[in-house]
Amino acid sequence: MDMFRGKKHFTEFQESNPELSNHVLSQTLKYMEDVELIKKERTDEKTRNKTYYVLLEKGLKTNRILYELSIYSLNELECSKLNDNVKKEILENYTSSLSLND
Repeated sequence: MDMFRGKKHFTEFQESNPELSNHVLSQTLKYMEDVELIKKERTDEKTRNKTYYVLLEKGLKTNRILYELSIYSLNELECSKLNDNVKKEILENYTSSLSLND
């Protein structure tokens, strides 16, 4: 989900998922590369974060799945206790982040 929200560097993924060890995050990114969900690229810019990740077509197609899981979670799980205005705001944010037009 982080990549749909504009994150593309390893350090950004670490910051938004502090409970994940570096090893687990590295292995996850490597797996996602292997199954062609993402691609690791390098920039020529003189920055600390030269490596970044981009979603490939297969990865972009997962946006619908993530959205449907979000709807299910909001309506059927603990999140269902949220008031309707909060649910609506969350869904609008997801729709925007995932580039969906429902």
